[in-house]
Amino acid sequence: MRLTFMGRLAATGSAVLLLLGGAAASAQAAAPGPVMYSIEFSNPQERDDNDLPEPYGRVWLQAPWGQETALWEHPDVGLYTPTLPRYPDSGLYEVRYADHPVTELCAFVNEDDTGINDDDVLAAGCVPVVGPGEYTVTGEDGSVTVTLYDV
Repeated sequence: MRLTFMGRLAATGSAVLLLLGGAAASAQAAAPGPVMYSIEFSNPQERDDNDLPEPYGRVWLQAPWGQETALWEHPDVGLYTPTLPRYPDSGLYEVRYADHPVTELCAFVNEDDTGINDDDVLAAGCVPVVGPGEYTVTGEDGSVTVTLYDV
């Protein structure tokens, strides 16, 4: 009897350690620190002079309690909203410091269409972050893809 109890105790302890080890690895991947990233803006129906989007809005990383770290933001300036298919437009990636754990990537980004067209919605929402990788937030008319190289 005693051996069975000790065997179960050892198995339970091993399972707990495995779970804690996995949680520690996940927490470490999304812990406070530098974030290396790039952003792609996609609007498949864009049909102006260069077929490139003119995005405006905001992209950010979020903590479980709602604290945010902005990755990109730009106001709508009508005819003067710049064309931007990728951020950063020069270089491979941008670096920001997140002083909180990261659990979500959020993007609310529109695309400026002046004249008779309504602005397009490229991204509207949040997706969970589990570590480095590509994360895409979609909208009615396109998408925003953020590549997290290190988080």
